[in-house]
Amino acid sequence: MGLTATSSGDDFEVVPVGTHSAICYKLAEAGTREEQFQDDAPKKRKSVFMFWELPALRTKNDQPFSIFKQYTLSLNENAALHKDLKSWRGKSFTEEELKGFDLTNILGVSCDLEVAHTVNGKAKVVSIFKPDGGAKKVATVNDQVAFDLDEYCKEFSGESCESSKAACDVFADLPVFLCDMIDASFEMAAAHAKGSKADGGLVKGLAAISSTTQHVAEDQFGDDDIPF
Repeated sequence: MGLTATSSGDDFEVVPVGTHSAICYKLAEAGTREEQFQDDAPKKRKSVFMFWELPALRTKNDQPFSIFKQYTLSLNENAALHKDLKSWRGKSFTEEELKGFDLTNILGVSCDLEVAHTVNGKAKVVSIFKPDGGAKKVATVNDQVAFDLDEYCKEFSGESCESSKAACDVFADLPVFLCDMIDASFEMAAAHAKGSKADGGLVKGLAAISSTTQHVAEDQFGDDDIPF
């Protein structure tokens, strides 16, 4: 299910300013690209996008509004991802968690989002908070999915398998701008190069899209449990 926070023409809808209850339903790794901020030297940045649906806010089509935020994929204490997850969890990361935290743990987890508008009138996530009563695993209208770039790359590097085809399913439902970012990543360039060698100079296109849709099972948590 595509994003419903934005559209075109007279049907344009945007998440209003304020604090809203939200549930994370999608994670998408966008890969590594070289980016430059103002006059700084270009730097390689590995990005991940987090998507939430806002169950209390409905579009004209009676679907929950959706909003996303881009992060650098880093748990450095100064990184936005670290700060937002810490605020969402209501607790600090342990040393063990900092060595490798599985982001898919946040799929289906509730939170409160503070939303503001840019000068162009677009909605943006300013802050994330632990909701009253604690974060919980709950059902979502949108399918709960994660786009794994490593698996997707296998479809182009000569290592096609069931998991790479499942990643193609998720990719097909991502916003166009995000697909473009993924296609332009260093990871995809490396996959194409590897696939070209494996195929004797011929790069394979997308394999048949798998009809299997992955759903994340709902878990039950007590009031005092933090699900991630």
